[in-house]
Amino acid sequence: MALLLAAILLTACSNSPPPPPSPTPDTRPLGDVTADPKECGLISKQSIERATGLSDFTVKKYMSDNGKHLESCYIYTKPRNESGYRLKIEIDDPSPLPLSQIAGSKASRNGVDLPADAGPGFTFTIVEFGVNYGADGWAWARDGSRMLSVTLAETPSNRDPQKDAAEFIRQLRPIVLDPIGATRTGASTRSSRPA
Repeated sequence: MALLLAAILLTACSNSPPPPPSPTPDTRPLGDVTADPKECGLISKQSIERATGLSDFTVKKYMSDNGKHLESCYIYTKPRNESGYRLKIEIDDPSPLPLSQIAGSKASRNGVDLPADAGPGFTFTIVEFGVNYGADGWAWARDGSRMLSVTLAETPSNRDPQKDAAEFIRQLRPIVLDPIGATRTGASTRSSRPA
């Protein structure tokens, strides 16, 4: 009887399913991040879906200067849950950090410079409780007056959130930070933003 029980247990243990395979890396480019259809009047729905892995999401945007300029765009799961946003794009005018403090911020976060064609800025991994949670990218206008940040959180495990943040910045920079003939200056009317 004991021999039969041992044989059953051995068979049960040896027939356990193999662990699930690692997801195949999704190396598809984000594409034109400002193509139609857009969310928040600026960001391509397709690039949001690709970077976040969400096909159905909730959008919340905040405007400044009496509704003239996008201040921030948040993408949440639908229905929205407590885990927070999956993508956040913020345009700070004026920049919250002087250029003299940005180098220290980069060093303290183990930041990686943006590719040369993306202009000045860096990306870094967000770590919470010892686990990689996503990535953040910071860029600033060449004169230091404005700052763009792109945060990706709880991204699909087969995407590279730092590369995606850098690509959003590369394509958004000429629109929101260094537009040709830019005349936007001064402080903006701030609205409260979610955490």
